[in-house]
Amino acid sequence: MDTGPLRLGRIAYLNVWPLYESLIPAFPEGPDVAYVPGHPSALNAALAEGRIDAAPASAFAYLARPDAFTLLPGLCIRAAVAPIRSVLLLSPVPLAELPGHLRRTGDPVLLSGASASSNALVRVLWRFAWKFPEARFEAVPPGTGLPTGKPFVEIGDLALGRYLDPPAGWHVTDLGQAWFDYAATPFVFALWIVRQGLAGRRLAALARLHEALLTINAGLPEALPRLVGAPSRPEWIDQAALLSYLRVVNYDLDAPAKASLILFAEHCREMGLVEAVPGLRFAL
Repeated sequence: MDTGPLRLGRIAYLNVWPLYESLIPAFPEGPDVAYVPGHPSALNAALAEGRIDAAPASAFAYLARPDAFTLLPGLCIRAAVAPIRSVLLLSPVPLAELPGHLRRTGDPVLLSGASASSNALVRVLWRFAWKFPEARFEAVPPGTGLPTGKPFVEIGDLALGRYLDPPAGWHVTDLGQAWFDYAATPFVFALWIVRQGLAGRRLAALARLHEALLTINAGLPEALPRLVGAPSRPEWIDQAALLSYLRVVNYDLDAPAKASLILFAEHCREMGLVEAVPGLRFAL
């Protein structure tokens, strides 16, 4: 029986900030819930190891191990339509010239150590959308790609900063836009993942939080202009830029999002990144 507080992961990125900005006052940390911050890959590991009970975590983590997890219905983190602004491929040459550049230099493409979904997305786009020759991929810690001069993936607030102020001489590809250009569906970057077997008091707390999250999400279009003025807004981004960004992020796991997720899963299966295309199993 799960008798302690629900251990809820919290991505330390602005892409989920509006939900937690409203959720935490309604469910403050205490006997019912404990919040555990981390980037998506860290939360993936914590879920797999049973150190947290639920989190918005990489969609790829669910696709890779569907037997270990269930999902919260109706919720995800996705592009509203096409661009996402905070999941980028940065290249020292234009995208079309990148294969030739890699042949000449012998460089790898640097993936982000903070993300499973974005890394798999780059590899899927590389083969199926861009039809580039095979490349070498290596993971590096987030925020370390730029000084190398090699093409690299950046996610989260670091990527959003690069989008708002692109580094001179670099070419920026928004991976949400690239997926939409290929698949005509918005890309699902994260799902609300629940560890298998959650029960008792923690499952009851999760059900209450789920209802609150659905209510918060439904009210976000009206609430966002107020939320971006909250004291917890990071100083590095102004209210107008944050509001513009949050309007390209969406949290609805609706029919187009599910279709996008299944197409992505099928391509991952074709590449041997996952064993099969799983069904979507829900915790509640």
